[in-house]
Amino acid sequence: MPPRLEDGDTDVVIVGGGIAGAGVARDLALRGIRVVLVEKADFASGTTSRSSKLIHGGLRYLELFDFGLVRESLRERETLRRLAPHVVRPLPFMVPIYRDSTRGVIKVRAGLKLYDLLTPGYRRRERYRVLRPIDALSLEPAIRADGLRGAGYYFDDLLVLPERFCLENVLSACRHGARAYNYSEVEAFVRDAHGAISAVHVRDLLTDRVVTLKTRVVVNAAGPWVDELRARAGVAERGKRIVRTTKGIHCLLPRMTDRAVYHSTSDDRMIFVIPWRDFSLVGTTDSDFDGDLDRVHATRAEVDYLLGEVRKAVPDRRVAASEVAYTYAGVRPLSHDEGKRTSDVSRAHKVIAEEDGRFLSITGTKLTCFRSLAEDVGNRIAARIGRRRSSRTARLTLDGLDEDVTTVEARLSLDVSAEMAASGLSRETLETLVATYGRAFRRVVDLAGKVPDGRERLCPSNPEIVAQLHVAVQDELAISLQDVLLRRTGIGSSRCQGVDCAEAIGRRMAELAGWTSRRLTAELNAYQAHVARSHRFRE
Repeated sequence: MPPRLEDGDTDVVIVGGGIAGAGVARDLALRGIRVVLVEKADFASGTTSRSSKLIHGGLRYLELFDFGLVRESLRERETLRRLAPHVVRPLPFMVPIYRDSTRGVIKVRAGLKLYDLLTPGYRRRERYRVLRPIDALSLEPAIRADGLRGAGYYFDDLLVLPERFCLENVLSACRHGARAYNYSEVEAFVRDAHGAISAVHVRDLLTDRVVTLKTRVVVNAAGPWVDELRARAGVAERGKRIVRTTKGIHCLLPRMTDRAVYHSTSDDRMIFVIPWRDFSLVGTTDSDFDGDLDRVHATRAEVDYLLGEVRKAVPDRRVAASEVAYTYAGVRPLSHDEGKRTSDVSRAHKVIAEEDGRFLSITGTKLTCFRSLAEDVGNRIAARIGRRRSSRTARLTLDGLDEDVTTVEARLSLDVSAEMAASGLSRETLETLVATYGRAFRRVVDLAGKVPDGRERLCPSNPEIVAQLHVAVQDELAISLQDVLLRRTGIGSSRCQGVDCAEAIGRRMAELAGWTSRRLTAELNAYQAHVARSHRFRE
């Protein structure tokens, strides 16, 4: 088990272990700044794990004239392709254009042309196309033929495992001196004689012990909980509310397309149908939310809305509530902007400095731009505490090895024939290990031959193996059964959702982590409650 919290001094305390907090922790650690990251649940368990799983420029933001965000996103997309090619993969997109579409051929062509021009090095890449109806249907027969006038065609990227991507930032930060603790909640803030925040009290939710972390700067990366943390700290220079919380849901349907379909809805929004694993991932809604942030779930009305809009572009009989494998829902921490539709609020990040720069809150985070956000925060903190070292996050790989991307070829060959012969593992398992751990996958292969039953599958329906459970518990800060099933492996997000293997994996984990029988029962009940919430729309 990883070491737990202790009293101590640090330069920066980051509150929130989603992609924003994890990225900032890595940026600061690579600059040699002392940093502690605390997360009240597990890393990536909030908004990060509820995304559309895309690294993209944001074609729709061109309509909002948010050219700066699109340019930044496209630049970051190119950077992340180099840093983490095992999880960031090119994905073709199709924008079908119908007689009744709100966006015609000319508008789509102009948007794609501008998108192309804003992409770094666009002359070296395959450029956009506007396809004739017959060519669009030839490439993607699943789209509706009736009334089709053509289709835009371009490339963005799929983020295969956002949870692993976030975790890799956390682990990389720790390899460079950061300390990261999940299941640790900030309870109170301490102020010095001058009224400045000088420390935080953090409760270790596993031991119920409260520790004091003295700090020079607090980074509020709590996502939808940003305003709640500001209130707890007594920080209100910029008003009581700086975050606009909006809800988005996703549905997992049987796989229907080989390309992502980007479709204009009847209420002038855009939704995706994304090929991901064995599914078509459909999303997303965008509505203001003021409910319980810890128990967000999809409703039947939201599911019906999404499926009704999808049928207009993909008229497959499997676009039906009865075919939904499961759903998930999350809440976005957009910057507070009254008077706009939720879908029109900018996704550009803001770093809001209060308390003379000692308390920094992050709003509006776009998953694609987490690294540039972290660099921005890192520059501010480095200047504030007198450590003017430049950011290194654009150069070091995010594949478990932290090597300079200019001197190594991070892109992996999926030919694992040699490892198959040497390890006895199946091709499916080895390719899953590559997609999960990047070039560090060989560490898991080696461990599989050393631990008892290391090569056995954890789940009869999935290729993950017992050695991965050992890695998760011993090296990857996994504390709960949900951590392993949902965020260290892909078992919990597969079609079976791990229901048929949760108890067996729980028993193995109990042996590794020293759980009591009561703890095991609680873990299994908690996981069953998670699965039930993903099906709650059926009620």
